[in-house]
Amino acid sequence: MKYVNKESILLGVVLFIGLLLVLKTVKFPTHGTVSVAIMQQKGAIKTVDTVQNLSSTKHIAVDSLYFPESRTLEHPSLGNLGYTSNIFLKVTTEINVLKSGKYIFLVRSDDGFRLKIDNKIICEHPENRPMQTTVCKLTLTQAVHNFKLLYFQGGGPMGLKVKYKLKDESSTYFVGEDSQYMSFKESK
Repeated sequence: MKYVNKESILLGVVLFIGLLLVLKTVKFPTHGTVSVAIMQQKGAIKTVDTVQNLSSTKHIAVDSLYFPESRTLEHPSLGNLGYTSNIFLKVTTEINVLKSGKYIFLVRSDDGFRLKIDNKIICEHPENRPMQTTVCKLTLTQAVHNFKLLYFQGGGPMGLKVKYKLKDESSTYFVGEDSQYMSFKESK
């Protein structure tokens, strides 16, 4: 059996430190342009206006605003995220509207939410509810707009799905999914 010499050990240590430096300094791509802060509440959440008393916050990025109906928070790109109740999701992204017009946002949620665009409340369902869809209508100009959504899950089943479309078009797209009408980029 051959013995390992000092140079081999030193080379291994240097390579390990180099790898650590690369992992710390290189920004690897995220899973999308929609930023989501998952905020675990210490107590019960009854409405979207419940005072936040958080025990933890986790930040993720997703490619679409789609958390399917389930008993735990899940996303198709990230799998099971492990949260089951009393959470807020604070969602932010920037919408680059490519075609001015009347838009419809379809917010399907269990429980409640508040949707703001350019800091103006567009629509909301501030209380608990089973999975239902709220239709939100507004006119958007060709420009970059700030999108913010606050969602809460009290207990029981959960889910959040947000789509958009140009009013007279039949095709819908998830928020985060680029189309000929909108493109998305991370909020700063």
